[in-house]
Amino acid sequence: MTMSSSTRLSPFQSTALPNGWLVFQRGSTGTRAWSLLPEDARVVHAEGEAATQSLRERAASIGAWEKEIPGTWVSLPTGLDLQVHLRHPGQPHKETLEGGLASALLGGYDSIVSMPNTAPFLDTPEALLEAQKSAAKLQEIYPVRVGFAASATLGMKGEAPTDVAGLAFAGAVAITDDGWGVRSDAAQEKLLELCAESNLLFQQHAELGGHKGVTPAGPFQKKYDLPEYPREAESGMIRRDLELLRRHPKARYHVLHVSTKESIEEIRRAKAEGLRVSAEVTPHHLIFSNEDIPAPEDFRCAYFKMNPPLFAPGDRAALREALRDGTIDCVSTDHAPHETELKAKNWRESPFGTRGLETALPALLTLVAEGELSLKRVEEVFSSRPRRLLDRPEFAEPTGLLFVNLEHRYQVDLAELPGVSQNSCFLGATLQGRIELRVEPNTAYYRA
Repeated sequence: MTMSSSTRLSPFQSTALPNGWLVFQRGSTGTRAWSLLPEDARVVHAEGEAATQSLRERAASIGAWEKEIPGTWVSLPTGLDLQVHLRHPGQPHKETLEGGLASALLGGYDSIVSMPNTAPFLDTPEALLEAQKSAAKLQEIYPVRVGFAASATLGMKGEAPTDVAGLAFAGAVAITDDGWGVRSDAAQEKLLELCAESNLLFQQHAELGGHKGVTPAGPFQKKYDLPEYPREAESGMIRRDLELLRRHPKARYHVLHVSTKESIEEIRRAKAEGLRVSAEVTPHHLIFSNEDIPAPEDFRCAYFKMNPPLFAPGDRAALREALRDGTIDCVSTDHAPHETELKAKNWRESPFGTRGLETALPALLTLVAEGELSLKRVEEVFSSRPRRLLDRPEFAEPTGLLFVNLEHRYQVDLAELPGVSQNSCFLGATLQGRIELRVEPNTAYYRA
C-alpha cells in the first residue's frame, strides 16, 4: 500500500520505496531531494539482535546522498498495543478515529486493541460490527490494524455477562469492561468460562468498587486534601479473580495497567502456580510516581490523573523489576484522550486518563539509556509478547520496521500529539530515543 504524499501525517510524511531498497527519501528543494540514512543500525527482533548493518553501500550504489544523521541507530519491529481508547464510536469530541490512528502510526504501532467503553458500548454483536465497519475505511489509509475488544457485561455495569460467543463470531479480539472492574463474582466466573470456550483473552481493569478515591496516599494527596485511592483496590480484585481462575484453568486472564507492589506479588505467585495469567504496565507508571505530579497551577497537573493512579517510587521500582523479570509481560499505553476543557478542571472534577501512544517507545528507550531495560526486552514487551498474548492470526506478525536514534534526546511538545486532545503527562518531559523512520511494504514514513 502506498500512501499519497498529500495525506497529513504530521510530523511524518511518506514516500514509495524502490523495490528492494531501504532508501528513505525526504522532501525536496527545487529538484534536489535528499536521503536520510541510518548508519550502522543494529537490528533487534524476536529471536535476538542481528549483526550491525550499514546502508551506506546501498545508498552509494544508487546515487549520491547529501545528509547523514549521526547517532546510535537500532531497528525494531512495529508494535502492538493491547489497550487503547480510540473513543470510537461516538466520542469524536475526545478523539477522532483519524487522530487515534495517526498517534499509533507516530508511536510505531502496526496494531492496536480498542476498548469498548464508547457510545454506544460495544456490548452486542450489532454494535461491534458497526464499529468495525466504520473503522475499516481509515485503515485503508493508515498502516494500523484495529482489533475491537467487546464489553464483558451488558451496559458495562459489571453484572450480566454479554453474549461472548456472539461477540467472538462478530470479530471481537478480547473481552473487557475496561474503565471498571467486573463487580459480580458470579458474572466474573461466568465470563472466564465463556472466554475459555471462545478462546478470547479476558482483560480485567482490576479495581474493587465503592471507594471515591482520586489519588493514593502521598505528599500530593495530603497537601491538597484529596480523597485517598486505596492500594488494595487493585490487588483485592486480582486476588478474587485468581481464585475464580483456579476453577477455570483454561481461561486466559490478563491484568490491565498493573500499578502496585501487592498486585505484582499476586501475579508472580499465580504464574508460579501455572495459571494462565498475564499482565501489562503502562509507560507512565514506569516513568513517573506520585511524587512527580505537578502543582495545580501547572496546566499539566490533571494530565497526571489516571486510573489506576501513580503510586509511590517504590511501586515504580517494583514495576520496572517485574517488567525485567517477566512477571509483567508487556507494555500497553491505556491511551485515553480527553477534551482539553475537561482536563483543565480541578483534580477532583477532571476525568481519569492520559495519552500514551506517541511516547511509549521513547519512554521505554529512555529506560534503556538509564540501564533499566535491555533492547531485547523492549522488543518483547512492545511487539512480540503482546502478539502471543492476544493469539490472533491477523495480528501475529509485525508489518514494518522502525529505525530509532538512541542518542536523540528531545522534549515532548504538542507537535508530538496529533488529534483533538493534548492530555499527555509526558508533555515537557525529556525522553531519549526517537523513531525517525518507519518502513512498511512499499512505503516509508519519516519525520518532517
